[in-house]
Amino acid sequence: MESREHTEHLRKEHLEILRLTERFEEALSLASREDFSARQIGLAELRALQHGLIGISQHCSSEDGILESEYHRYLDAQKYDRIRTQHEGITRLIASLLRELPFVTADSIVDAVPRGEDLVERIREHVAYEEEMLGYIEDLRLQIQ
Repeated sequence: MESREHTEHLRKEHLEILRLTERFEEALSLASREDFSARQIGLAELRALQHGLIGISQHCSSEDGILESEYHRYLDAQKYDRIRTQHEGITRLIASLLRELPFVTADSIVDAVPRGEDLVERIREHVAYEEEMLGYIEDLRLQIQ
């Protein structure tokens, strides 16, 4: 895949991730309400989003595993390490939530909400940083041409 196409592909993935994150946040909001039926709906929504969370985790893993990635090719060690560290944190948090979700009830879901909110914050921060780095990479490519 050509560099420009790869950058566009990453940007599309980022949009999909942010859409999923919004849905996840809405489900967390329902799950944290005092109304029991709202918590049930929130829990069902969170469980329905498990596949999407796995997709985010796979996104993180695939970026780390591709030596020819835009990030690996153009970023210095400090910037690249920041991305890898963010990927590791997001992946760990997703794994923790996915292990817990099958056993959570509508009564106990409130205890998992803070970790879910932490995940939402980390994902948004990460996507913003990657978008910033994609802009940086595009600028570098223009200078090289």
